[in-house]
Amino acid sequence: MVIQELEARGDELKLITHANTDEEERLNWERAQHDDGFIRDERGRPQGRVLASVPAAEAARLEAMYDLDWLAFSRNGDKAALRRLFARFPEWRCSSGRF
Repeated sequence: MVIQELEARGDELKLITHANTDEEERLNWERAQHDDGFIRDERGRPQGRVLASVPAAEAARLEAMYDLDWLAFSRNGDKAALRRLFARFPEWRCSSGRF
C-alpha cells in the first residue's frame, strides 16, 4: 500500500510517500520481475497463466465498497476494468506478461 501526503511549508511543498509492503506484495513484485506468468508442465508447455494475486481482505473490502471496477471484473470478467484495477493496485501484478 502506498500513501502520499503533501506537506506545505510556506512557499515550499513536500510530497511524502509511505510504502507499506507486506510479504504478498513483495512476492508479487519478485515474480513480476522474472516471470511471464505462465504455469508450465514438465515439458515446458503452458498449462495456465497467473497475472495477479489479490489479497482476500482487499477483495472483500472492494466488494463491500461496491467498487465499480472490481464488480465489473469479478462478475463479468471485464478486461478494461482489470486494467484499471492494475493501474490503481500495481502491487497485485505477479507477472510481466500481458493479457
